Amino acid sequence: MIKAKKNGLVNLAFGIYHGRLLKKHFYRIHLAGRKNLDDINRDFPVILYTNHSNWWDGFIAYQLTSKILKVDDYLMMDIDQMEKYRFFKYVGVFSVNRNDAKDALNTINYAADLLHDSKKYLWVFPQGILQPQDMRPIEFFGGTAKLAEKLGSVNLVPVSFRYEFLMEQRPEVFISIGEPGSFQGNVPRDLTMRMQNKLTKDLNELKEMVVNGNLSDFESIFTGKSSRNKTIDKIVD
Repeated sequence: MIKAKKNGLVNLAFGIYHGRLLKKHFYRIHLAGRKNLDDINRDFPVILYTNHSNWWDGFIAYQLTSKILKVDDYLMMDIDQMEKYRFFKYVGVFSVNRNDAKDALNTINYAADLLHDSKKYLWVFPQGILQPQDMRPIEFFGGTAKLAEKLGSVNLVPVSFRYEFLMEQRPEVFISIGEPGSFQGNVPRDLTMRMQNKLTKDLNELKEMVVNGNLSDFESIFTGKSSRNKTIDKIVD
């Protein structure tokens, strides 16, 4: 496996590059449910589990935890992608190979050691592969539940991502943080199924809000460059 090796200078440089990249490709990023993080146990590490529908997911995750929440964050990435983007290890990314049981177990043990007795945040994509955001049913690998069991004390927080083209040239991203589950000592045996059901429910609710324009609960946490739509409006006016 490829382990994370955070480097402050690389992280600083990547943060600048990351911001420019988002500005170029997205109109806005919106967030709902930030208050749900108030309900986590502050003494436990946090595992954020989310759907995986887009190449940009890791960048959006980084924006939320590194730039907005400003926490010590890490991300678990598939080995094939990690091999292509090895420099990500310097901003807290490490690999997992779900096709190799021994390597997958090594990753779980590594993640448990990394998070144990800490307040670190870890992003995981339990689906394991990219799938369309409206594909159902959602099916998870069991690694996250095994990691939670190994940690013993942990916060599990569902986070839903949705990408939409609305009234602007560039897409918008909607992030919804769901109600967390905090566990200490006893992790339910059906935890993977509970996580699947919870995230499915949250994703469906997020879609409903966006499609119906019920956006009052969202705050804008990032704004990109002015779109072509805005330029045309100025010319017409």
